Amino acid sequence: MSLFVNTNISSLAAQRSISNLNTPLSQTFQRLASGYRINSAADDAAGLQISNRLTSQINGIDQGIRNANDGISLAQVAEGALDEMTTSIQRMRTLVIQSRSGINSLEDRTAIQNEVKQINKEITRIAETTSFAGIPLLDGRLNRDFLVGANAGENINVNLERDEGWTAEGLRLSEVVVDGTAGINSARITGVRNPGNIAYSFPNPPVSGIVQGLEVSVNGLPFRPVQDEFTGNPFAPFPNVPGQLTFGNDTNINMQVFGLAIQYAASPEINFTASIDFATGSFLVPPNIELQFRLTGSASDEASALATQAFVSQLTGLSPDQVGIQPFQIAPPEDEDLITRLNLEIIDEALSTIDSARAKLGATQNRFQATIRNLSNISENVSAARSRIRDTDFAKETAELTRLQILQQASTTVLSQANQRPQAALTLLQ
Repeated sequence: MSLFVNTNISSLAAQRSISNLNTPLSQTFQRLASGYRINSAADDAAGLQISNRLTSQINGIDQGIRNANDGISLAQVAEGALDEMTTSIQRMRTLVIQSRSGINSLEDRTAIQNEVKQINKEITRIAETTSFAGIPLLDGRLNRDFLVGANAGENINVNLERDEGWTAEGLRLSEVVVDGTAGINSARITGVRNPGNIAYSFPNPPVSGIVQGLEVSVNGLPFRPVQDEFTGNPFAPFPNVPGQLTFGNDTNINMQVFGLAIQYAASPEINFTASIDFATGSFLVPPNIELQFRLTGSASDEASALATQAFVSQLTGLSPDQVGIQPFQIAPPEDEDLITRLNLEIIDEALSTIDSARAKLGATQNRFQATIRNLSNISENVSAARSRIRDTDFAKETAELTRLQILQQASTTVLSQANQRPQAALTLLQ
């Protein structure tokens, strides 16, 4: 048997065994401390990539659930406002029928008309003030997408767009008359919406005249008068007449007057400058500016309304469908049966319009709820899949820790004994 002092092979073997145990033992401690089987790419490179993709999906789904809840909240606020409007309109319908009771005096019907007016004001107030997190809901332009998934395009849309808006005027409820002093007018026809980059051409040679009651809505803002500025229009009378726009015998000046009037109506919310081309006699609004026109007031009959539309179109260069048509009388005050029928038709149409919107909102809320249930199920199952890949199996790891600790203790004991072996050479020297 050979006996060496300078090189203790047994000790080196024991040291190597202990060194080999240190890495898996440290890895086991880390897994038990963190709760994750994969703590670095070295633990499981493919598993790390898969679990990270699953984490991205889970985080996206969880945020999608929150987005869906936001959508439900928005739809509930809008539907609640429409519900209150429905109650008001039902009251208006009752008043219309009450107004035809034979015992009503003129004063009684005037009182009923006053309540109708107050109902209209409240409906308009609801439409103009109802909002959610600063987002107007009943301005006729609500069109919002809610991303309810982990990837782009997984949207649910909430849409309450309506060109006429949801005010009493937009629903034609302002036309309801029950006091017997006025007839019924036709509905106002608002001009079509004009997106940006449309060139408005002025007549050349110019046409002189006065436009009264033309209003513009810029990017969905409330309609405001298109009228002469205090300065800048040499054809305008002094002092300026509210709601009046004056054109003279110079096309270039007329274009500038019209452009300034529209810009003035848009301020202070929106500032823009129209590009005027004097060579072609036209001006171009910026691409982000959308204009919509309408005429206020009313005409005595349809022919007068169409004549006013044609006159405004001739002066401004707007096409007839961009100008719109004023209301005109279709039922005289003395024809009470026709007025009552038209009143009820207006009210029933408004109720039907609101009911359709509420039904759509209700269906959207149910869709959001179904989406939340589905996303919750997906999130649960994907989380379970990620857990099986990434999380620590404590039963397995504690068993492995016990095994490694026993081996470490055994290796340490063996190393202690191996370090004593070279002492045997001392007995040979005695």
